[in-house]
Amino acid sequence: MTDFTKLCSSCKTQGCCTDSAVPLVFSADLDDLKSINKATDEFLHDRNVNGNIIKAVNKKKNSNSCVFWDEENKNCSIYQYRPFDCRAYPFDILKIDGKYRWIVYSCNPQSDWTWTESHLQMLESDKAFREVMEKIEIFSGNTGLILPEESKKTPYAVLRQVKY
Repeated sequence: MTDFTKLCSSCKTQGCCTDSAVPLVFSADLDDLKSINKATDEFLHDRNVNGNIIKAVNKKKNSNSCVFWDEENKNCSIYQYRPFDCRAYPFDILKIDGKYRWIVYSCNPQSDWTWTESHLQMLESDKAFREVMEKIEIFSGNTGLILPEESKKTPYAVLRQVKY
């Protein structure tokens, strides 16, 4: 398997755009959303994460779908401007054995993940990555980009240590 598009197409788990995941919005993400007039209360809310107020993407009213999810076309309406949390998915950062490690959420965690290295390098060079790593401790002592309850939903494979 050479990419997660093929791998994820066989998955029966809901995608992050239509489940309970709430992407966080970092400074660079906020600037991007402001540039397309999508940084208002209609699209974002303040979320308390371990005593820190962080912007997060809204869900549609009475729905688990992201406010930016286009139901008709089954895609993200702001794809080029989506937050780092969205760009990173299905990858995440967890603190394992005292070190931050990249993981990939997958219903097939025993797959060959060697092809992911170029994607991880791209994420580590992303404009929001530095801020993510500078603030990573506020998310939890054990998890990186997401809250602990989210990391228990789908099986995952540990890929490698984060390079920061």
